[in-house]
Amino acid sequence: MPFSSGCVLPWEEFFMDEQVGKKTFFQKWGWLIVLGLALLAIGFLFTPLLTYVTRVKNGDEKIDTSHVVNIVTLMTNSSITHVWYGILTFAIFCIATILVVVGPFTKKAKDGLIVGGIFAFLIGICMLFLNRELFDYYALNGKDWSPMIENYHKTKTAWGAGVSISFASLACLLSLGLTSYGESITVRSMAEDGVLIAFAFVLNFVKLPIQAEGGSVNFQMLPLMLIALRHGPAQGFICGGLIYGLLTCLTDGYGLATYPFDYLIGFGSVAVMGFFRSKIFVPGQKKYTVKGEFFLLLAGVLATLIRYIGSTVSSIVLYAYTLKAALAYNIVYIPVSGAISLALIMALYGPLCRLNTAFPVKTAKKEEAGEQKAQ
Repeated sequence: MPFSSGCVLPWEEFFMDEQVGKKTFFQKWGWLIVLGLALLAIGFLFTPLLTYVTRVKNGDEKIDTSHVVNIVTLMTNSSITHVWYGILTFAIFCIATILVVVGPFTKKAKDGLIVGGIFAFLIGICMLFLNRELFDYYALNGKDWSPMIENYHKTKTAWGAGVSISFASLACLLSLGLTSYGESITVRSMAEDGVLIAFAFVLNFVKLPIQAEGGSVNFQMLPLMLIALRHGPAQGFICGGLIYGLLTCLTDGYGLATYPFDYLIGFGSVAVMGFFRSKIFVPGQKKYTVKGEFFLLLAGVLATLIRYIGSTVSSIVLYAYTLKAALAYNIVYIPVSGAISLALIMALYGPLCRLNTAFPVKTAKKEEAGEQKAQ
C-alpha cells in the first residue's frame, strides 16, 4: 500500500511530471526558488538573533540594558559567547545552500547532494533554535567557569532567528521536491522503521558506561544502520537523526543544546550507509560476497567517523574542550560502539541479504503500479 492515496491533488502538478520527457515549472526553476529562500535565510542571520539583558541595581532601583546579537557578533565577539558556534552556524547554512542548488545540475549525485543540503539546513535550524540556551550557558559559565557577561540577567530569542528558521525550513521542504525520495515512503517501510527505532531505543539502555562524563558503549547503532541500508539515506537520516536522535536526547538528560552535534549528526550519520545500499544489497543476492562486505565496512567506517566528528565538535563548542582533549575523550567510546555494531552487521550480512531478497523494499510508485496491474 503506497503512502500516497493515488490521486493527484491540484498543487502536486507543480511538482510532478505527468508526461514523460516534459518538465514542470518547478522541475525547471525549483532550484532558483530554493536559492532565493536559502539566501533569505542567510540574510536574516545578520538581523537580531538574540537580545540579552544586563541588570544593575542602584539602591532599590533595577536598571536593565538590552543588547542585540546577530551572526556577526556571534562570530567575532569572544567576550560574550563562544565564537565557534556562530562560525559553524553561518558555514553550515552556506554549505547547505551550495549543495541544494548544485544538486539539480548533476545526474548520478543529484539526490545525494540535495539530501545532504537538506540535512545541513536541518542542523543549522537546530543550532539557531538552541542558540539561546547555549548563549545562557556561556554567559554564566565562561572561561574558568566565571561569567563572561558582567551583570548578565537573561536572554530572549529575537525575530531574526524565527524568520531565518522559517525560510530555511521552506528551503528544506522545496528541496525534497527536487529529489526522488518522496516516492519511496510506504506504509510498510514506516512500520519497519518504527520497529527498528524502538529496537534501537531499547538497546540504548543496555550499555557499558566507560566514562563518568557520559561516554558508554552499546548496540543502538545497529538497527539504525539497517534502516539506512534498507531504505536509503533520506529515511536513514530522518529515523536516526530526527526521530531517534530527539527521543534519545530527551531521555539522556544532557540538555537540548547537545542535540545538533551529538544526536542529529551523531545518529543521523547512519544515512551515509544508505548511499552504498545498491553495492551492498544487490537484487537477488542471497549469500556473502567480498564486494558487499567491503562496501559495508567502508560505509560503517564513514558513518562512525561522522559521528565521531560531530561529538568532537560538540565537546569543543559546548564544553570548551581543546581539540586534543575532545578527540581523546570521544575516541574512548564512539569508535568502539561503531566497531561492535559494524562487526555484528557484517557477520549477519549473508542472512540480511536473504531477508532483503525475500522482502525487497518497494517504492510507493512501484506498489501503486502493482496495484493497478492487479486490477
